[in-house]
Amino acid sequence: MSEQSQEQEKTLLPKVVNTVRAASALAAQDVDFYRSIDKDIAHSLEQSSNQIADMINSVLLSIDENSEQVDGTKENLEDIWKDFGNLMDNLFEKSDRSIDIITRGHGGSNGQSGMQYIDEFSGRDLTPGKQILKPQLKFTTPIDNTESHPFIPLLKEKPFALKPLEESMQMIPEDETSPMHYPQPYEYEIDHQEYNDLILQKKDPIPSTSWTDNEPIWVDTVSQLQSIMPDLEASTEIAVDLEHHDYRTYYGITCLMQISTRKNDYLIDTLALREDLQILNNVFANPMITKVFHGAFMDIIWLQRDLGLYVVGLFDTFHASRAMGLPKHSLAYLLEKFAQFKTSKKYQLADWRIRPLSKAMHAYARADTHFLLNIFDQMRNSLIEQNKLAGVLKESRNVAKRRFEYSSFRPKVLQTNGLVYSPIEKDDPWKTIMFQYNIPPQKEPLLKELYQWRDKIARRDDESPRFVMPNQLLVSLVAYTPIDAPGVVSVSNSVTDYVRSNSKILANLIKNCLAKMKDNKFLDNNVAEEGISVVPETGHDLSQKLTIHQLQNLKSKFQLLSDKFNNSVKTRLSNHDQLYLFDGISFADDVTIKYFADGKIQTTAEQYKERSEQFDDAMKQLEEVEYCIPVIEENKQTQDQDNIPPITVATNAEGQVNEMIEKPEDLDEVIVLRKTNKNKSIKNKPKNREEPELEIIDYFKTAKVLTNDKNSRGGRNNNGNKRKRFDPYSAANEGPAAPKKRKNVTRGKNVSFKR
Repeated sequence: MSEQSQEQEKTLLPKVVNTVRAASALAAQDVDFYRSIDKDIAHSLEQSSNQIADMINSVLLSIDENSEQVDGTKENLEDIWKDFGNLMDNLFEKSDRSIDIITRGHGGSNGQSGMQYIDEFSGRDLTPGKQILKPQLKFTTPIDNTESHPFIPLLKEKPFALKPLEESMQMIPEDETSPMHYPQPYEYEIDHQEYNDLILQKKDPIPSTSWTDNEPIWVDTVSQLQSIMPDLEASTEIAVDLEHHDYRTYYGITCLMQISTRKNDYLIDTLALREDLQILNNVFANPMITKVFHGAFMDIIWLQRDLGLYVVGLFDTFHASRAMGLPKHSLAYLLEKFAQFKTSKKYQLADWRIRPLSKAMHAYARADTHFLLNIFDQMRNSLIEQNKLAGVLKESRNVAKRRFEYSSFRPKVLQTNGLVYSPIEKDDPWKTIMFQYNIPPQKEPLLKELYQWRDKIARRDDESPRFVMPNQLLVSLVAYTPIDAPGVVSVSNSVTDYVRSNSKILANLIKNCLAKMKDNKFLDNNVAEEGISVVPETGHDLSQKLTIHQLQNLKSKFQLLSDKFNNSVKTRLSNHDQLYLFDGISFADDVTIKYFADGKIQTTAEQYKERSEQFDDAMKQLEEVEYCIPVIEENKQTQDQDNIPPITVATNAEGQVNEMIEKPEDLDEVIVLRKTNKNKSIKNKPKNREEPELEIIDYFKTAKVLTNDKNSRGGRNNNGNKRKRFDPYSAANEGPAAPKKRKNVTRGKNVSFKR
């Protein structure tokens, strides 16, 4: 840079720093308060706000003439500030890029390439908020979320097979660790087929093609797919990546596949070619073609679940970066470090279902694989030098062997190696929400009911559970427990369409669940009070040990239900009132049949009658049972009653003395089944010691304590001394003594000393 530019930079930087400091100091003050009490300050602030708004508008209009302008009001600024912040971030990135270009041009880099930046639109992207038709509705094979059977691999042919397809598709029966399932068809080939020898050789990295000279090739027809096959089959390495969507579908769908060779970049529309992509197994299953992925942990699952594709000869740059000890393992970091290319995270979570893709989304998807082969060359050489290539290839094999399985058929034992993936990997997935949001255990039944309803609706309509009802909304319903439709809708500010349209169903579900929880709690309390085991050895929910009162209650309820049933039937069929079982008067020869999976049981009316008579006889016998409660004798180590002297008690005012008389036995006395010692006071006394006589007090002769007579004290105080009058004019009397001063308490050192 010139001396003039350096001088300008030296003068500009302090001014910018002072401006930032002043703005920060002003933000820390209560500006609205000062505005309200001083008109001059309010006028000055209004002028400053208008000036700043004009400057912001000039910046916005210089970039996009259709941008929404700022009018200077606080409300308008808060609404537009987020968009303005994104715009300024874009400007700073472009400024940084321009400064790098200027610096590289003046610094003389000797032909070395500097940092490249992905091309993006600086304005707003209108595509993410666009409502589109769900593409899965156009699939030839409908989406099946029922999980009525294990996941069946979609493989129709098996190229480069060491084990035939028929043998690889044999169902594995259930065992102790996992239910029945189909194996990973290419697991044997992944373990036993060797990599291409070229991967073991250290060679100079092949530079990537120019980012600006070539455009990616879009593939969305079968003919276009077949036309690119020769280029793919002739390659020794290809780079692969996928774009996935899981918000408007239950399991998720693969929306786009990016494949890059040394010369070309291909963007394959997996939505349009979903049923026709198994031809790529001729490339993906070929062990002589190295497939370079970054973080293929989920890509392998998506390929086999949606497209029926399996990878043999995988090289995962994620595990390579870990083996090399790099500080970061993301693809963005590898692009910056090895390819001097800076990508953007703007479209990382974009809706890749939209068609056609925008130019920026094309560039983002292409960037994931365009430089990956050059990165592979550099990392391979480094791993060979460090003697770590074998470990990376082993980890890549384990990733390639991963298998997708439905949640209903996931392994019974938690897999530590991660070879099996299921959308739901826990028996009680709602407990994760309980721990995350601190839901009390008493509300677990309600949370479970709402969670299962959400999962059922999501499976039925092929939507993600969080689209039907986000976790925050689910927790709000559990916390507030609304039992009517308006309460369900008003429980949160962001209520989804599914919750709004099913508000009445959810209210009834919550109401019924609360009633059930209340009944279960009442039953548990009653059972606990009566000492009945809630979970018997037979495994039933109700205990087989019931009290007489409970048995009688059950019979009365059953008889009431039977009478109601017979009365309702009699009104319709008056000629057959003797043909129903529980008529209460007579039993006909009807037969009740109860069906099971392995047979049936027939019970006649006569058998029901005999059972009823047996029940009545048993109840009579239970009511006549006499219970003998054993009574523990008192401690015999008490003194003989003859040696106990008579006890004298105090008389009342009339001089009457009541002597201790032995009371007769009280038949209504409550028997306490534990040892008591009624003569404890007698036992602890010495045997030969005589009882002292108690002084008899006559309360009529004593002075009355509560009397209000002024002369009762005779001018004396409580101690009996004569009171001293207070004379304020007396010289000898100085008045009442002052209160004592409290001594200061040392509360710790508060002074520091220096040597």
